[in-house]
Amino acid sequence: MDRTSWIGVIVCLCLLFTWGWWNAKETAKQLEAQREQAALEALNPPVEEEAPAPVNALTAPEAAPADDALETVAEMTHVLESDLARFHLTNRGAGIKIAELKDQARHFEGDDFITINENASHPVGALSSGPGQFDNTNWNVTEKSAEKITFETKTPAGFTISKTYRLPGPDRDAHEIMLEMSVRNESQTPLVLADQFLYAGSAAPLHLNEWSMQIGMFWLQSNGDFEYETVDHYGGRKVLGIFGKNEIESDEFSLESLRWAGVNDQFFVTIVQPENAHEATLWGSRFPVVVEGDEEASTKKRMFAAEAGIGLPPLSMNPGDQQTLRYHLYLGPKEFSRLKGLGEEKQLVMHYDEIPIFGWLFGWAIKPLASWLIMGLVFLKGYVGGYGLAIILITLMIRLIIWPVYAKSARSMKRMSKLTPMMKEIREKYEDNPQKMNEETMKLYRTYNINPLGGCLPMFIQLPIFLAFYRMLWSAAELRHESFLWVDDLAMPDTMFMIPGLDIPFNLLPILMGITSFIQIAITPKTGDKTQQMIFMLMPLIFLVICYNFAAALALYWTTSNAFSILQTWLMNKMPEPELQKKPTSGKKSFMQRMQEQAEEAQKAKAAGGTGGGISRKDRTRMPGEKGDRHTKGKKKRK
Repeated sequence: MDRTSWIGVIVCLCLLFTWGWWNAKETAKQLEAQREQAALEALNPPVEEEAPAPVNALTAPEAAPADDALETVAEMTHVLESDLARFHLTNRGAGIKIAELKDQARHFEGDDFITINENASHPVGALSSGPGQFDNTNWNVTEKSAEKITFETKTPAGFTISKTYRLPGPDRDAHEIMLEMSVRNESQTPLVLADQFLYAGSAAPLHLNEWSMQIGMFWLQSNGDFEYETVDHYGGRKVLGIFGKNEIESDEFSLESLRWAGVNDQFFVTIVQPENAHEATLWGSRFPVVVEGDEEASTKKRMFAAEAGIGLPPLSMNPGDQQTLRYHLYLGPKEFSRLKGLGEEKQLVMHYDEIPIFGWLFGWAIKPLASWLIMGLVFLKGYVGGYGLAIILITLMIRLIIWPVYAKSARSMKRMSKLTPMMKEIREKYEDNPQKMNEETMKLYRTYNINPLGGCLPMFIQLPIFLAFYRMLWSAAELRHESFLWVDDLAMPDTMFMIPGLDIPFNLLPILMGITSFIQIAITPKTGDKTQQMIFMLMPLIFLVICYNFAAALALYWTTSNAFSILQTWLMNKMPEPELQKKPTSGKKSFMQRMQEQAEEAQKAKAAGGTGGGISRKDRTRMPGEKGDRHTKGKKKRK
């Protein structure tokens, strides 16, 4: 590697670390500005005029009637509690105001629980005419018990609507609640209930590191089409004032046959499933929320939450007719096995098919691999008692399975390393003719029966597994708050402390991952020129920068895999060196070899001033069974 190449590498490294340091400083400045702004707003809250409450065509007429009993009903709340969830219901809008998950702590140490829909101003199950248009009236409570509650209201149009929320039986998941909504026409004329939505609630980020693409709305149609729209769908940044899209407040989606829909954040989800699939229109929107950091950092950040509404099927009723709509509502964690147990392919909300970067190449393999990985981790955790040990065990199992491939690859790289002197001669000899250099190099590989891609095969096998592990960790609530050694949460970076003066977190596992990757590459037989070898040596540093703030479970997997590779490479280096032997030939030239020789002879003849038209009649080899020309025949006859 010459001096210019070294200077280029050093400059790139300096720029990489400078960018990381500058980015961290700018992030710290932004957070400090946000803290100051929040403090100023707390001291001087803006005076806002009270906006009129949005009205709903079902419950508010153009002119209020003289005898309006709904206005006299006060807001009331009622709690339905299962083994794993506590549903707080309100008669304002007749829905689930919040859902506390008793099996999911908000912080690693604390008694407070994760609360679904806590950032929304309306309950799950409220009626809506569209984005920002909700039913805010107080419904009457006609029946309540420990297992169910019924709300009822009468609309000016002549509808009587009742909603009954009840806990499911023991055969259903404890995070589920059932909704039965009955609509009765008590007027003297036929009525149609149309253009109404059932509010699916909201999903907001839980921590400062949550990405916007992890928050959004989704739906599944009867034909199997699953769609997911993140909060970025409703707004985006413009680059140089040209690229990007303008911010929109909301959007609507028309579906031919809806099976279920909902909203989700990184680890939790709300799913609304109608009893029967039907044609529906969905609306989705986003609204700003302020997310607070941990107690040590005490930072705040403005982010976005997602919300959605699910269209009701149109109901046409004659006087006295009644129709009932039934829904299954799930408000709980995104656990693969739990969602799969709900049926109707609800495990799709794990979004394993949303593959970044390499999805076009490995997407077909990552989705099943991610499913198998999480099921394997849950199974092993049941035996070893912790997900940290389960990750180590499943990593060792994967490496043992691909041991033969790695062993063959190592022997191929050793044999290839012995070709280095000959390849150096080829590069020096054909330095000014790259095409000839490549031809001679490939000829050298064929001569000694070496596959130049054989050394990369283990990497191609491990890359889909690595990406599947990464994708699985994006939404695996199973690993949330699972500790291992010094790691408090395997689903988050293993930050031990903040580096003084740099405001950069010190994450130990990614550093160990980089060190073990460097050692593994250092003891691997060297192939290629010095520039290629230097690029391989820089790969651990690149992976360290990319994966530094990823989940600790991912770094644990990769570090364990590297440690196993180091051991395997050490054992392979102790074995006898493979012999470099030429590929045996049968002595018979193939058709392609004969054609290549003929082309080379024609080229030589042309360069020497010959006909340039190929092989001459004199030099042409007569094929078996070929007869002579007519001149030869004539001579034979005269004799």
